[in-house]
Amino acid sequence: MFHTIKDIEQYLEKFIYSNKLSLSPGDASIVRTKELLRLLDSPQNKLKVIHVAGTSGKGSTSFMISSFLIAHGLRVGLHLSHHLMDIRERTEINNGLIEEKKYLKYFEEIVPFVEKMRDSSYGKLTYFELMVAFVFYVFEKEQVDYAIVEVGMGGLYDGTNVIERNDKLAVISKIGFDHIKALGNTLSKIAYHKGMICPEHGEMISIYQTASVEKEFKRIAQRKKSKLYFVEKTAIKHIVFKNGKTTFTFQWKGKEYIDIAVGLLGFHQAQNAALALATIFHLGLRDNFTIDIQKIRSISENLRFKGRMDFATYNQHLILLDGAHNVQKMKALLKTVKTVYPNKKFTFVIAFKHGKEYMKMVRLMIPFAHNIIATTIFSDNPDFGYLSTKAEEIRDALKRSGFENVLIAKTKSEVKKMIHANDRDIIATGSLYLISDLYALLNI
Repeated sequence: MFHTIKDIEQYLEKFIYSNKLSLSPGDASIVRTKELLRLLDSPQNKLKVIHVAGTSGKGSTSFMISSFLIAHGLRVGLHLSHHLMDIRERTEINNGLIEEKKYLKYFEEIVPFVEKMRDSSYGKLTYFELMVAFVFYVFEKEQVDYAIVEVGMGGLYDGTNVIERNDKLAVISKIGFDHIKALGNTLSKIAYHKGMICPEHGEMISIYQTASVEKEFKRIAQRKKSKLYFVEKTAIKHIVFKNGKTTFTFQWKGKEYIDIAVGLLGFHQAQNAALALATIFHLGLRDNFTIDIQKIRSISENLRFKGRMDFATYNQHLILLDGAHNVQKMKALLKTVKTVYPNKKFTFVIAFKHGKEYMKMVRLMIPFAHNIIATTIFSDNPDFGYLSTKAEEIRDALKRSGFENVLIAKTKSEVKKMIHANDRDIIATGSLYLISDLYALLNI
């Protein structure tokens, strides 16, 4: 049935909601995903799962946890809720893509059950629900030691929140404002959705949060009779940037680890790395395997994660690609830029998914921008809820804020031409979809 990955992508397009601005379908999403998984013999309940939620940093944290486990000789499945270049990025084994022939075989095996769902009382699956079930199916077939699963949106009603084992470990990165129409307009409400991935009689680890968020997490853990651990702010010290890496000292369970280097630049990446380290130390103790800090140090300092503070060179200029798509992420990006490149002005290339607080984000960019190229999202990357803000709206928001040096690129060729003619270092940001476009467009 399927001869190429493109064939699968065309099949999946039928499962994207025609109303691309539709919110998460709530409890119905969990029910549909669970039913498809039941037809597949519930693979999600045959796996040791590390379930990662949060507003900012969950992708980087997931990637780091995966990398640290692999360094200890473990077989790891990694699911990221977005892919940049290849749909197989959602089902990586040991941080690598599954061979295409095997991927096609696995997908063909689930199609009869997907089609059965279409004609059932549960109704048609969404793209994300289908992919989540496929992720668990692949990881069980591949017999991974751990499955690291990044939440798509929220947590409570997210299609990934279908694991019924109480040894699932919930990991929560920084909580901030995003998807407020679906999750709520206060940090407590957002924290409730994120924290509800906590398993009954299980365990949850979180980076330090605002007081209202920590209070909500404690309430959830108490209600679920689960243990809750925080990586305290005081556990992360002496953050410095050296040779394109983030170096920090980490304290955990009475031990101090000096000068941990991470190959991802940013104050926020020190937080993500600390959360990943706490997770690894916790799993080693719980599951009885010995942590080798030298292996962690070696793998950590050489990490590269596309789309997250990723540096490349194009036409003899630096280009920094970071998919910051909410205010919290943008502040983190620009805080690092200010520290590493004080008083420097950049060319920004920006686009935003519809519904994001883009006006707040562009105002944050202005002090760092010589000029800004506003564009749209051209990617064919199929995903639910995806639609681009018009470049003209971005330009108008910048001009209302007093910034006039704005160019509009309406096509891919215009984007490439403007970047090629540019005589400054570049920051590309605002959306992982945009970043995906640029990796392919510029061949970097």
